[in-house]
Amino acid sequence: MTAKKPPSLKTLEKVCTTINFQTSDQNILVTSPYPEAVIASTIISQTISRLKSLFHISFQQPVMTIDTLNTLREKYSSSAIIIVGIDILGKKKIKKGKGYPLIIGGTSESEQVNSFTLGTDSTVAAAGYVFAKSLKDMNDYNLQLAAAGSLLHGGMNESKKGANKDIIELAKKNGLIEERKGFKLFGVTMLPLDEALLYSTHPYLATISGNQKVCDAILNEAEIPIQKLRTPLSNLNSSEAQRLTSVLITRLDPGTIPQLLGTDYIITRERDISPIRFVSGIETIGATAWTRNELGALISVLLGDRGRALRNLIDSHMTHHKDVISTIHRLESNLKGDSTTTTTIVTLTGSKIEILPDVGRIALESGIVDSVRPVALDNGEVYTIVWPSSKLNIKIVIREFLSSSIELLATSPQSITIKGNLEEKETALKKIVQLNKGADKK
Repeated sequence: MTAKKPPSLKTLEKVCTTINFQTSDQNILVTSPYPEAVIASTIISQTISRLKSLFHISFQQPVMTIDTLNTLREKYSSSAIIIVGIDILGKKKIKKGKGYPLIIGGTSESEQVNSFTLGTDSTVAAAGYVFAKSLKDMNDYNLQLAAAGSLLHGGMNESKKGANKDIIELAKKNGLIEERKGFKLFGVTMLPLDEALLYSTHPYLATISGNQKVCDAILNEAEIPIQKLRTPLSNLNSSEAQRLTSVLITRLDPGTIPQLLGTDYIITRERDISPIRFVSGIETIGATAWTRNELGALISVLLGDRGRALRNLIDSHMTHHKDVISTIHRLESNLKGDSTTTTTIVTLTGSKIEILPDVGRIALESGIVDSVRPVALDNGEVYTIVWPSSKLNIKIVIREFLSSSIELLATSPQSITIKGNLEEKETALKKIVQLNKGADKK
């Protein structure tokens, strides 16, 4: 996990020419759930499809051992294997079979693995684009996706370097993405004004999300014309948007404002009403798809399905955030939890497993529970542990548990879910507490 200078786009292209990897009639892409990895897999899959070959996408944890990789080689012995955005642990030899796998991004402990790895864990989308381009000329859609993936790594507000910066600049030059400032709420181009505020969980708007009366009062105070109340935020003119901004700023915690307002990017070739017209929209949908284990539906949309798959994904997304907000309101009014000096355990008997990562994230961000200690949400079936330190990478967490018998599932960049017995859950919680403390000291 040591930091290295990210390679440039030209460097990736040069390395790509030295890697002896051939696609097959059947190709297996094994991808981590990070949005940039999902985007890279989409770009590669589209290209393989254009070559008239078959592909299958499988989702795995962001870290795997060489033993696991060798098992995949045996299981798919007649297929070419491409690993996307996953760290490979161990120094054993990888079995060749009909050919070695290709590793897009990620890190490894093996010099052998490094010899057929393209890119780093910070340039996954760019590396995916470069590899796909080596197979067949890229179209504008692939380039704008690669730019979106590059923007999402580390967050849009972080400065970009190396291949990420090169890809973004190339997309800008070709008019495929444009920088803009404004609201970064999900549904800014498609949901009615009040619903964009009412169902927001990225970010969660304390006292506003889930409160129809307050949403109506805000729009009234901002003097939004009646005819625009059921239209998207993007339909507001500059003076209307400024008035709404002024009202919201007085009602929100200062820490929430940068998440709500700021720099975003438009994907210019995407339809005006599309939820993925803005990179922030892809970010939110990607995060929700990861948490709900609906990455296959996200891949379908990114591959080009703007009909049924997109509709189903939006419906699932809205249901999810309504459930999350309802549970947060229940916590605010009747929190049932046990706090210690190191952690908080909250009982949410019967709550859906898939909402727990977002509920934990919001509980930490909004101060419902102690914001500096990990929180464990217990629904009677699983523990979902969410930690506050963004410095604690999910890959580090998974590495720490690989040698144990505890089975965990990464459900977001800052949460894991465990279905084991009570002893395993408590052991995992203690380990997360230690890791969270250690991350904050770095």
